[in-house]
Amino acid sequence: MRLSCLALALVCQSAWACGPDFPMTLLDQRGAVMAQMPDDVVWFDARRWVAPAQTFAPADADPWADPSETRRQAEIAGLGETEAATLQHMRDSADGNQALTIGAELPAELRDYTAGAVDFHRGDWTNAAARFAAVVALPAEQRQRRGVWAAYMQGRIALLTGEYQSAITAFNLTREFAAQGGSDPLGLAVASFGEQARAARESGDLATALRLYAEQAALGSTSGQASLVVMARQIARTPALHDAALTDELGRRVLVGYLFVRDAEPAEAALLDRLAALPVREIPDADLLAAVLYRRGDDARAAQFAAATTPFAAWVRAKLAIKQGRLDEATAEYAKAIRAFPADPLTSAENARELRCRIAGEAGTLALGRAEFLQALELLYASAEVYWTDFAYVAERVVALEDLRAFVDRVAPDASSAANAEEYAPPPATRLRALLARRMVRSGEAQQAIAYFDDEMHRGAAQSYVAALEETRAWTRTAQARAWYAAAEILRAHGMEIAGFEGDPDYAQYGGSYDLNSPYRYDENFNVIVDERKDLTLEGPFTSDAERERLAQTRAQPLMRFHYRAIAAQHAERAADALPERSQAFAAALCTATSYLLYREPQAAAAIYRRYLNHGAYVPWGAAFGQVCPAPDFDKVEREIRAQWLNLAGRSAIIGGPILIVLLFAIGVWRSRKRA
Repeated sequence: MRLSCLALALVCQSAWACGPDFPMTLLDQRGAVMAQMPDDVVWFDARRWVAPAQTFAPADADPWADPSETRRQAEIAGLGETEAATLQHMRDSADGNQALTIGAELPAELRDYTAGAVDFHRGDWTNAAARFAAVVALPAEQRQRRGVWAAYMQGRIALLTGEYQSAITAFNLTREFAAQGGSDPLGLAVASFGEQARAARESGDLATALRLYAEQAALGSTSGQASLVVMARQIARTPALHDAALTDELGRRVLVGYLFVRDAEPAEAALLDRLAALPVREIPDADLLAAVLYRRGDDARAAQFAAATTPFAAWVRAKLAIKQGRLDEATAEYAKAIRAFPADPLTSAENARELRCRIAGEAGTLALGRAEFLQALELLYASAEVYWTDFAYVAERVVALEDLRAFVDRVAPDASSAANAEEYAPPPATRLRALLARRMVRSGEAQQAIAYFDDEMHRGAAQSYVAALEETRAWTRTAQARAWYAAAEILRAHGMEIAGFEGDPDYAQYGGSYDLNSPYRYDENFNVIVDERKDLTLEGPFTSDAERERLAQTRAQPLMRFHYRAIAAQHAERAADALPERSQAFAAALCTATSYLLYREPQAAAAIYRRYLNHGAYVPWGAAFGQVCPAPDFDKVEREIRAQWLNLAGRSAIIGGPILIVLLFAIGVWRSRKRA
C-alpha cells in the first residue's frame, strides 16, 4: 500500500491541474506556457518497454479490504459446504499436524497446502516448506487448485531465508503452473514477478530486477508500477547504481521515463548528466530526454537529442526555435508535432487529445503573438476541447465578426455538425455557433443571428427579441413603448443566452455563475470595496498592439457585469421616452429599468430614479421603487390618448361649426352671383 501511495504521488505531481468549473488556459500566462515543457505520466508506462511472454491477470489488493477475508473467500471458492467448513477448521488449528488430522478426508492438495499455511503463519518455515513441496510434487491433475499457491509460498519462504536462487526457481514455477491452467484467483502469477524481482535485486542483479518489475507493471499491476517508480527513484539518487542500470537498454528507458515525468532534483542531476553523455543512438527515448534537458535549460544537448521525428522531438525543437527568435521555424515544428499525435497506440484517446490540444494551443499562442489572427483562430479551435476559454477569447474579442462568421460557416455550418452532444459538455462546434450568435446580437445583427441559435429555447427568445425591436418602429408612440418594454423584458430574462459575452464581463461559459475579473475587493475589516471594472489587459511576450486594438474595439458596452442588463434598462427608458411623463406606465417603465441595475450598478439605478422624481407623477408603490414594479398600464395610456383626441375633436366641432356654416353660405352666395 505504501508503494501504491508513492506511485500515486508521482502521478499527482505530474498531472496538469484542472478545476471542476474552470478549464485550463494558456493565454493568460503566455510567456510561462511557451517556455515550459509539460510532462505526462503516460510516458512512464511499462507497456512501452516490455511485452510479457505470457498473459496473466493481476489481482492487486483493495487497500480498504480485509486481506484475510479476501484470502478466505478465494480458498473456499468452488468447495462444498462441508469442505469449506473443514478448511476453516484447519485454519484455526494450533499447528500443521493438527490441521492435517482435521483435514484427513480432504484432497491432498487442499490438506497439505492448508497445513503448510498454518505452519507458515506460526513461523515454522521448515515444516511449511515441506508441506508446500508435497503439493508441488503432486501430478498436475491433482494440484490444479493449490499448485500455483504452493509454488508461490515456496518462493516466499526462500526469500525470507535468503535462498534467492531457490526463490527464483519457485516463482518461475508459479507462473508455469498458472500457464498450465492452475487456479490463481489471488493473481499470484503476476505477483511472482515482483517477488522474483526482489530476489534478483537482493542478489545484485539490478537489470533483471528492473525487467521483472516492468513485466509486472505491464500486466496491469499497480504494485508493479509502484515498485518500478520506487526502484527508479533509488537508482536515480544512488550514483553507485548508475552503471548497472545504464548498461541495460531497459534500464535507460526506465530512467529517462522517470526523469521525464518529474523535474530532476539535485540528487538526480548526476544521472541526467550520465544519460546526456551517452550517444544519441543508445537512448531509445531520446525525445523524452531532450524534453528533460530543455526543462533543465541545457538547450545545446536538448537540440542534440531532439533530432528524431517524434512529436516530442518536434515540440522541443519548436520551443528551442522560439527561444532563438526563429518563429517561422517554430511554426513549422509545431505543425509537425500536431500531425504526429496520436502516433502511439499505447496513448489513450483522452491523453492523446490533451497532448494534441496543448501543442495546437501553443501554436495558436505563437500565431496570436504574431498578429496572425485567423491562423490563431484555426489552431486554437483545434485545441478547444481542452482550451475552450482561450479559443473563445480569440473568437469573441480578437477576430473580426465577418471573419468569425465565415469560419463558423466552414467548420460548423449547422446544428448537425455538433450532433450527439452531451448536455453537460457540449462540443466546441455547438458552443462556437452560440458564441457567434450572441456576438451578432450585440453587434446589431440580431435578425441574422437567429440562424445560429441551435437551442430551441434560446432561438425562440432571440426571435421574440427581434420581433420586439421591429415593433419599436410602430406608428403610435404607445405601440413603440410597448415594443421597447417587451424588448427590455426579453433581454433581462434571456440576455445571458442571447447576448452575453462568453468571457468577461458576463462569463456565459459558466452560465454567469462566476466572475473571474471581479472589481470587488475587501478592506482590512472585510468591507466590500468596488472599483471600476477594467477590461482585459495584455502584457508580456506573445502579445501585440494589433491585438490590443481589437480588444478596445470589442469591449462590452457598457463594461459591467451582466452588461446586457444595462442595455435592457436602456430599452425600458426608451419605453418611458414614448410615454406621457405623468402616466403610471412612465413610472412603471422607469421602475423596471431601475430594478435591472439596483443591486449591481446602484449609481446608474439612482440616475433613473432621479428622472422619475423630477418628471413622474406620484404612485402608491413609489416607496419600493426599483424593488416592486407593476407592469406598465399601456392600455390606460391608449385610452387616455383616445379620450384626449375625442375631447379635442369635440371642442373643435363646437368652435368651428358656426364658422363652417358661414363659410359655406358665403361660398353659395358667390357661386350664385357668378352664374348670374
